[in-house]
Amino acid sequence: MKRFAATAAVALLATGCNYKPSSVGRARDVLVFTEHKEVIEQELAFALGKQIFTPQPAKEFIVRYMEPAEIANRLTQHGILIVGFESDSLINSLFPDLSANDSFALYRINDVWAKNQSVLVFMARDTLSMLLGLKAARSKIHETFKYRLLQRLQAMTYGKGEDAELSEDIETYGFKLKVPKEWLLDERFAEHNFIWVHAHEPDRSIFIYWEDKERPEVSREAMLSLRDSLTARFYEGDYLDSTFTTAGPSYFRASEAIRIEGVWQNDSMIVGGPMIGFSFNEGGRFWMIDAMLFYPAPPTKKVFWLNQLEVILATFEPLKASKSD
Repeated sequence: MKRFAATAAVALLATGCNYKPSSVGRARDVLVFTEHKEVIEQELAFALGKQIFTPQPAKEFIVRYMEPAEIANRLTQHGILIVGFESDSLINSLFPDLSANDSFALYRINDVWAKNQSVLVFMARDTLSMLLGLKAARSKIHETFKYRLLQRLQAMTYGKGEDAELSEDIETYGFKLKVPKEWLLDERFAEHNFIWVHAHEPDRSIFIYWEDKERPEVSREAMLSLRDSLTARFYEGDYLDSTFTTAGPSYFRASEAIRIEGVWQNDSMIVGGPMIGFSFNEGGRFWMIDAMLFYPAPPTKKVFWLNQLEVILATFEPLKASKSD
Protein backbone atom coordinates (compact mmCIF):
# COMPACT_ATOMS: atom_id res chain seq x y z
CA MET A 1 0.00 0.00 0.00
CA LYS A 2 1.44 3.36 -0.97
CA ARG A 3 0.62 5.67 1.91
CA PHE A 4 2.93 8.64 1.26
CA ALA A 5 3.60 10.35 -2.03
CA ALA A 6 5.06 13.53 -3.48
CA THR A 7 3.44 15.06 -6.50
CA ALA A 8 3.88 17.92 -8.91
CA ALA A 9 0.13 18.34 -9.27
CA VAL A 10 -1.10 21.85 -9.95
CA ALA A 11 -4.17 23.02 -8.08
CA LEU A 12 -7.14 24.37 -9.97
CA LEU A 13 -6.99 27.65 -8.10
CA ALA A 14 -3.97 28.73 -10.09
CA THR A 15 -3.69 32.36 -10.99
CA GLY A 16 -3.91 31.72 -14.69
CA CYS A 17 -0.38 32.95 -15.40
CA ASN A 18 3.17 31.94 -14.62
CA TYR A 19 3.75 34.72 -12.10
CA LYS A 20 3.75 33.67 -8.45
CA PRO A 21 4.17 36.11 -5.57
CA SER A 22 6.48 35.40 -2.67
CA SER A 23 4.88 33.48 0.18
CA VAL A 24 3.84 35.42 3.26
CA GLY A 25 3.13 34.81 6.93
CA ARG A 26 5.04 34.55 10.18
CA ALA A 27 7.80 31.96 10.07
CA ARG A 28 6.23 29.57 12.60
CA ASP A 29 2.63 29.79 11.35
CA VAL A 30 0.94 26.74 9.84
CA LEU A 31 -2.61 27.17 8.53
CA VAL A 32 -4.78 24.05 8.68
CA PHE A 33 -7.82 23.98 6.40
CA THR A 34 -10.27 21.27 7.39
CA GLU A 35 -13.87 20.42 8.16
CA HIS A 36 -12.72 17.92 10.81
CA LYS A 37 -10.97 19.95 13.50
CA GLU A 38 -12.49 18.00 16.40
CA VAL A 39 -11.30 14.72 14.89
CA ILE A 40 -7.74 15.71 14.01
CA GLU A 41 -6.75 18.38 16.54
CA GLN A 42 -5.29 16.02 19.12
CA GLU A 43 -3.34 14.00 16.57
CA LEU A 44 -1.92 17.09 14.87
CA ALA A 45 -0.79 18.34 18.27
CA PHE A 46 1.69 15.44 18.33
CA ALA A 47 3.08 16.53 14.95
CA LEU A 48 3.11 20.31 15.34
CA GLY A 49 2.42 21.06 19.00
CA LYS A 50 5.86 20.42 20.46
CA GLN A 51 6.77 22.55 23.47
CA ILE A 52 10.16 24.29 23.52
CA PHE A 53 11.37 25.05 27.05
CA THR A 54 13.22 28.36 27.30
CA PRO A 55 12.70 27.57 30.32
CA GLN A 56 9.19 29.01 29.97
CA PRO A 57 7.31 26.84 27.45
CA ALA A 58 6.64 28.04 23.92
CA LYS A 59 5.14 26.27 20.93
CA GLU A 60 7.46 25.30 18.11
CA PHE A 61 4.71 26.11 15.59
CA ILE A 62 1.64 28.32 15.76
CA VAL A 63 -1.15 26.17 14.30
CA ARG A 64 -4.19 28.09 13.09
CA TYR A 65 -7.32 26.20 12.08
CA MET A 66 -9.24 27.79 9.23
CA GLU A 67 -12.56 27.13 7.55
CA PRO A 68 -12.19 25.68 4.03
CA ALA A 69 -13.97 28.70 2.54
CA GLU A 70 -11.18 30.96 3.84
CA ILE A 71 -8.47 29.39 1.69
CA ALA A 72 -9.12 31.71 -1.26
CA ASN A 73 -7.83 34.62 0.84
CA ARG A 74 -4.81 32.67 2.15
CA LEU A 75 -3.31 31.18 -0.98
CA THR A 76 0.08 32.85 -0.52
CA GLN A 77 0.63 31.62 3.04
CA HIS A 78 4.00 29.86 3.25
CA GLY A 79 2.77 26.85 5.25
CA ILE A 80 -0.58 25.21 4.45
CA LEU A 81 -1.95 21.85 5.58
CA ILE A 82 -5.21 20.60 4.08
CA VAL A 83 -6.83 17.64 5.86
CA GLY A 84 -9.99 15.88 4.81
CA PHE A 85 -11.74 12.95 3.28
CA GLU A 86 -11.25 12.16 -0.36
CA SER A 87 -14.88 13.16 -0.90
CA ASP A 88 -14.58 16.61 0.74
CA SER A 89 -15.48 19.47 -1.58
CA LEU A 90 -12.30 21.42 -0.79
CA ILE A 91 -10.02 18.58 -1.81
CA ASN A 92 -12.15 17.69 -4.82
CA SER A 93 -12.13 21.24 -6.12
CA LEU A 94 -8.42 21.90 -5.59
CA PHE A 95 -6.84 18.51 -6.19
CA PRO A 96 -9.24 16.29 -8.16
CA ASP A 97 -6.45 14.01 -9.39
CA LEU A 98 -5.20 13.06 -5.93
CA SER A 99 -6.35 9.89 -4.21
CA ALA A 100 -6.42 8.46 -0.70
CA ASN A 101 -5.48 5.12 -2.26
CA ASP A 102 -7.11 2.33 -0.24
CA SER A 103 -6.73 4.06 3.13
CA PHE A 104 -4.92 7.42 3.35
CA ALA A 105 -2.23 9.43 1.60
CA LEU A 106 -0.04 12.44 2.29
CA TYR A 107 1.06 14.66 -0.61
CA ARG A 108 3.71 17.37 -0.46
CA ILE A 109 3.35 20.07 -3.11
CA ASN A 110 5.78 22.98 -3.16
CA ASP A 111 5.13 26.45 -4.56
CA VAL A 112 1.52 25.83 -5.55
CA TRP A 113 0.32 29.43 -5.32
CA ALA A 114 3.45 31.26 -4.14
CA LYS A 115 7.22 31.00 -4.16
CA ASN A 116 8.86 29.24 -1.21
CA GLN A 117 5.57 27.68 -0.16
CA SER A 118 4.92 24.24 1.34
CA VAL A 119 1.48 22.72 0.93
CA LEU A 120 0.65 19.35 2.46
CA VAL A 121 -2.55 17.56 1.49
CA PHE A 122 -3.64 14.70 3.73
CA MET A 123 -6.69 12.71 2.68
CA ALA A 124 -8.34 9.59 4.02
CA ARG A 125 -11.18 7.23 3.15
CA ASP A 126 -12.84 7.36 6.58
CA THR A 127 -12.38 8.58 10.16
CA LEU A 128 -10.37 5.59 11.36
CA SER A 129 -8.04 5.85 8.38
CA MET A 130 -7.68 9.57 9.05
CA LEU A 131 -6.58 9.03 12.65
CA LEU A 132 -4.24 6.13 11.86
CA GLY A 133 -2.82 7.98 8.87
CA LEU A 134 -2.12 11.18 10.76
CA LYS A 135 -0.35 9.18 13.44
CA ALA A 136 1.81 7.51 10.80
CA ALA A 137 2.47 10.84 9.09
CA ARG A 138 3.55 12.80 12.19
CA SER A 139 7.24 12.90 11.36
CA LYS A 140 6.64 13.75 7.69
CA ILE A 141 4.37 16.64 8.61
CA HIS A 142 6.81 17.96 11.20
CA GLU A 143 9.86 17.62 8.94
CA THR A 144 8.16 19.46 6.08
CA PHE A 145 7.22 22.52 8.08
CA LYS A 146 10.44 22.54 10.13
CA TYR A 147 12.48 22.56 6.94
CA ARG A 148 10.41 25.45 5.59
CA LEU A 149 10.76 27.32 8.89
CA LEU A 150 14.55 27.09 8.89
CA GLN A 151 14.68 27.95 5.21
CA ARG A 152 12.73 31.16 5.84
CA LEU A 153 15.00 32.07 8.75
CA GLN A 154 18.17 31.53 6.75
CA ALA A 155 17.90 34.93 5.08
CA MET A 156 17.48 36.60 8.48
CA THR A 157 20.35 34.66 10.04
CA TYR A 158 22.76 35.72 7.31
CA GLY A 159 21.14 39.09 6.65
CA LYS A 160 24.51 40.85 6.90
CA GLY A 161 26.33 38.06 5.12
CA GLU A 162 28.82 35.40 6.11
CA ASP A 163 32.13 36.20 7.79
CA ALA A 164 34.16 34.37 5.17
CA GLU A 165 37.48 35.01 6.91
CA LEU A 166 36.26 33.61 10.22
CA SER A 167 34.69 30.62 8.48
CA GLU A 168 38.00 29.97 6.73
CA ASP A 169 39.86 30.12 10.05
CA ILE A 170 37.51 27.48 11.44
CA GLU A 171 38.33 25.12 8.57
CA THR A 172 41.86 24.71 9.95
CA TYR A 173 40.30 22.52 12.65
CA GLY A 174 38.95 20.05 10.14
CA PHE A 175 35.37 21.17 9.65
CA LYS A 176 33.25 23.88 8.11
CA LEU A 177 30.77 26.20 9.80
CA LYS A 178 29.13 29.10 8.02
CA VAL A 179 29.38 31.92 10.56
CA PRO A 180 27.38 35.16 10.16
CA LYS A 181 29.11 38.51 10.30
CA GLU A 182 29.54 40.14 13.72
CA TRP A 183 30.27 36.80 15.39
CA LEU A 184 33.56 36.15 17.21
CA LEU A 185 35.77 33.06 17.45
CA ASP A 186 37.22 31.93 20.79
CA GLU A 187 40.17 29.54 20.45
CA ARG A 188 41.44 29.57 24.04
CA PHE A 189 40.73 25.87 24.48
CA ALA A 190 41.56 24.69 20.98
CA GLU A 191 44.36 22.49 22.31
CA HIS A 192 41.62 20.54 24.08
CA ASN A 193 39.65 20.17 20.82
CA PHE A 194 37.09 22.74 21.92
CA ILE A 195 36.33 26.02 20.15
CA TRP A 196 33.31 28.27 20.18
CA VAL A 197 31.82 31.18 18.28
CA HIS A 198 29.56 33.75 19.86
CA ALA A 199 27.56 36.92 19.26
CA HIS A 200 25.73 39.49 21.37
CA GLU A 201 22.34 41.21 21.45
CA PRO A 202 21.13 38.64 22.19
CA ASP A 203 23.91 36.47 23.62
CA ARG A 204 24.35 33.37 21.48
CA SER A 205 27.11 30.80 21.31
CA ILE A 206 27.94 27.61 19.44
CA PHE A 207 30.67 25.26 20.56
CA ILE A 208 32.29 22.41 18.67
CA TYR A 209 34.11 19.64 20.47
CA TRP A 210 35.76 16.74 18.70
CA GLU A 211 37.77 13.61 19.33
CA ASP A 212 40.21 12.26 16.77
CA LYS A 213 38.56 8.86 16.58
CA GLU A 214 34.98 7.68 16.64
CA ARG A 215 33.37 6.72 19.93
CA PRO A 216 32.21 3.10 20.15
CA GLU A 217 29.15 4.23 22.11
CA VAL A 218 27.19 7.44 21.60
CA SER A 219 24.42 7.03 24.16
CA ARG A 220 21.98 9.40 25.79
CA GLU A 221 23.51 9.10 29.25
CA ALA A 222 27.09 9.42 28.01
CA MET A 223 26.34 12.52 25.94
CA LEU A 224 24.48 14.29 28.75
CA SER A 225 27.41 13.61 31.05
CA LEU A 226 29.97 14.69 28.44
CA ARG A 227 28.21 17.96 27.74
CA ASP A 228 28.03 18.88 31.41
CA SER A 229 31.71 18.05 31.85
CA LEU A 230 32.68 20.24 28.88
CA THR A 231 30.60 23.24 29.90
CA ALA A 232 31.70 22.94 33.53
CA ARG A 233 35.28 23.16 32.31
CA PHE A 234 35.05 25.62 29.41
CA TYR A 235 31.80 27.53 30.01
CA GLU A 236 32.41 28.59 33.61
CA GLY A 237 30.21 25.99 35.26
CA ASP A 238 27.17 25.74 32.98
CA TYR A 239 25.06 22.60 33.31
CA LEU A 240 21.83 21.18 31.93
CA ASP A 241 18.64 21.44 33.95
CA SER A 242 17.31 17.88 33.87
CA THR A 243 13.75 19.08 34.52
CA PHE A 244 13.56 20.75 31.11
CA THR A 245 16.05 18.70 29.10
CA THR A 246 15.42 15.78 26.78
CA ALA A 247 17.89 13.63 24.87
CA GLY A 248 17.44 10.76 22.48
CA PRO A 249 18.19 9.20 19.09
CA SER A 250 18.11 11.45 16.05
CA TYR A 251 20.04 12.13 12.86
CA PHE A 252 22.47 14.84 11.87
CA ARG A 253 23.90 15.01 8.35
CA ALA A 254 22.42 11.54 7.76
CA SER A 255 24.50 10.14 10.65
CA GLU A 256 22.94 8.56 13.69
CA ALA A 257 23.12 11.08 16.51
CA ILE A 258 21.98 11.92 20.01
CA ARG A 259 19.98 15.13 20.04
CA ILE A 260 19.96 17.11 23.29
CA GLU A 261 17.39 19.85 23.69
CA GLY A 262 16.54 21.76 26.82
CA VAL A 263 17.71 24.42 29.24
CA TRP A 264 21.19 25.30 30.48
CA GLN A 265 21.91 27.09 33.75
CA ASN A 266 24.81 28.81 35.47
CA ASP A 267 24.25 29.23 39.19
CA SER A 268 27.18 31.55 39.84
CA MET A 269 25.99 34.02 37.19
CA ILE A 270 22.28 33.37 37.84
CA VAL A 271 21.61 32.98 34.12
CA GLY A 272 20.25 30.31 31.81
CA GLY A 273 18.34 29.69 28.63
CA PRO A 274 17.48 27.26 25.84
CA MET A 275 19.96 25.05 24.01
CA ILE A 276 20.13 22.40 21.33
CA GLY A 277 22.96 20.07 20.38
CA PHE A 278 23.95 16.94 18.48
CA SER A 279 26.57 14.26 19.15
CA PHE A 280 27.63 11.82 16.45
CA ASN A 281 30.45 9.98 14.70
CA GLU A 282 31.43 10.96 11.18
CA GLY A 283 34.55 10.81 9.06
CA GLY A 284 36.53 8.85 11.62
CA ARG A 285 35.92 11.41 14.36
CA PHE A 286 33.48 12.03 17.17
CA TRP A 287 31.69 15.39 17.21
CA MET A 288 29.58 17.35 19.66
CA ILE A 289 28.08 20.58 18.34
CA ASP A 290 25.98 22.70 20.63
CA ALA A 291 24.10 26.00 20.46
CA MET A 292 22.82 28.03 23.38
CA LEU A 293 21.03 31.31 23.97
CA PHE A 294 20.70 33.82 26.79
CA TYR A 295 17.96 36.35 26.14
CA PRO A 296 15.70 37.80 28.87
CA ALA A 297 12.62 38.07 26.65
CA PRO A 298 9.24 36.39 26.09
CA PRO A 299 9.50 32.68 25.15
CA THR A 300 8.34 33.22 21.55
CA LYS A 301 11.26 35.56 20.90
CA LYS A 302 13.69 33.05 22.39
CA VAL A 303 12.41 30.34 20.05
CA PHE A 304 12.95 32.68 17.10
CA TRP A 305 16.63 33.11 18.00
CA LEU A 306 17.05 29.43 18.86
CA ASN A 307 15.77 28.53 15.39
CA GLN A 308 18.41 30.80 13.88
CA LEU A 309 21.06 28.92 15.83
CA GLU A 310 19.72 25.72 14.26
CA VAL A 311 20.23 27.31 10.85
CA ILE A 312 23.92 27.83 11.66
CA LEU A 313 24.32 24.33 13.11
CA ALA A 314 22.97 22.90 9.86
CA THR A 315 25.98 24.34 8.00
CA PHE A 316 28.42 22.19 9.99
CA GLU A 317 30.40 19.86 7.76
CA PRO A 318 33.42 17.72 8.71
CA LEU A 319 36.29 17.85 6.25
CA LYS A 320 37.93 14.70 5.02
CA ALA A 321 41.27 15.80 6.40
CA SER A 322 42.28 18.66 8.66
CA LYS A 323 44.34 21.38 7.03
CA SER A 324 46.61 21.29 10.05
CA ASP A 325 47.45 17.62 9.48
